[in-house]
This record gives sequence, C-alpha cells and structure tokens, in this order.
Amino acid sequence: MKKALPTILIGFIAITLFDVLGSITSRQMNFSYSYLGPISFLIYIATAFVIARRTDKKIAIISTALLGLYDATVGWKLSIFLQANTGYQKIEFTKFVFLATVIFVTLYGAILGFLGWWLSSKISRTKY
Repeated sequence: MKKALPTILIGFIAITLFDVLGSITSRQMNFSYSYLGPISFLIYIATAFVIARRTDKKIAIISTALLGLYDATVGWKLSIFLQANTGYQKIEFTKFVFLATVIFVTLYGAILGFLGWWLSSKISRTKY
C-alpha cells in the first residue's frame, strides 16, 4: 500500500481540482456539470492503472474505491458550495440521497479500479 500512497494522493488532488474547476466553469459557461463525467472517469482509470502497475489488483481496486468515497463526500460538498450548474435537476439533499450516492460512487470507483487494473495487465507487465 505504501507504493500506492503518492498516486492516491495525486488522485485526490486531481478529483479536488476537477470538482472545483468543473463547478466554477459549469456555472460561468452555463453548461451542465454532468457533461464533465468522462473526465472524472479518466481520472479514476488513470489512477487505478498507475497503482496497478506499482502494486496489485487488490490495492488498485481499494484505492479507487477510496477515491470514489472522497469524490462522493468532499467532491459533492465542493460542487454544492461552488454552485455547480446541475441543469434543471434539483436534487433534494437528504440523508438517504447522500448515503445512496456515497455507496454508488464508491462502488463505481471500485469497478473503475478493476478496469484500470485490467488495462494495466493487458499493457506491458513491467512494474515501476
């Protein structure tokens, strides 16, 4: 896990920057924040890919699940605070919605972690 920590930290920073810049940009340029989803997808995959190259499948999946947990909690709060343009969808922020989102995004992160590991296993197996 120690080998993965710098990459996990970079993943947290990337998600934070993405949430902050995406929220501000979506509000200023008047487009839905959800259109930026593919960038988030790439951050998760790239993080898992690099971690899998340095460690193993289990660490890659757990790491991106943690990234998803961070994104669903801190990232969501940042986007609310920065008034991201969510389009016409106004979601009431209840405990159930929060819990469901946290679970879903954490599982989403784990699945993308598996995909990142799989990609790393298909591309040269030389570890750093």
